[in-house]
Amino acid sequence: MRRLISLFLACALLVGVAVAGNSQNKPDPKRIDAIWGVVSSRITHQSDVWFDSGDFSVCVNILRFMAQANPGDFNDATNLGWMLENTDQVDQAVAEYARYQRENPHTGKGPFPLAYFYFYHKAFAKVPPLLEPTLPLNPESNNYRLLAHAYDRLGMLNDSVRVWQALIARHPEDLPAKKNLAQVQSKLGAAPTKK
Repeated sequence: MRRLISLFLACALLVGVAVAGNSQNKPDPKRIDAIWGVVSSRITHQSDVWFDSGDFSVCVNILRFMAQANPGDFNDATNLGWMLENTDQVDQAVAEYARYQRENPHTGKGPFPLAYFYFYHKAFAKVPPLLEPTLPLNPESNNYRLLAHAYDRLGMLNDSVRVWQALIARHPEDLPAKKNLAQVQSKLGAAPTKK
């Protein structure tokens, strides 16, 4: 615990130095970002050491700190959720994924961790309400893939085809998407479309 407190104090000190180092007492965002990058890198390295030594509770606490310090960071949120899941704190993992979604509502990534959790746990019906609203935001390909697979598992094959086609329209050279589209179309008894 002493190590964790020392690390937090070092972070606070670095940020304080960045603010105090400015003659106008206004923090320089570039300087803060540079310092935070160094701090984040150091924390990540130290977390790996603690993880390898089996000190998972410290890792969870560090990841909580990182997720609170940078609530929009996808990696911090998903790493925390993953650690919570792997330490049998599934309810807290779901709460973290939901927090990330609430605090990042206007990005395609916002609901992805929670949707992935539900998909992985075969709660396929919970995936479309999370990911369908992200499609107009031009999200990353994984949103389309997860949504199309969820629709397929739910037997909503026309919706699955629609989502695969939307992904292929954005990424015409995506061969796995074309293969998945053909598989779903064959389930529907339709001839695969040529793209």
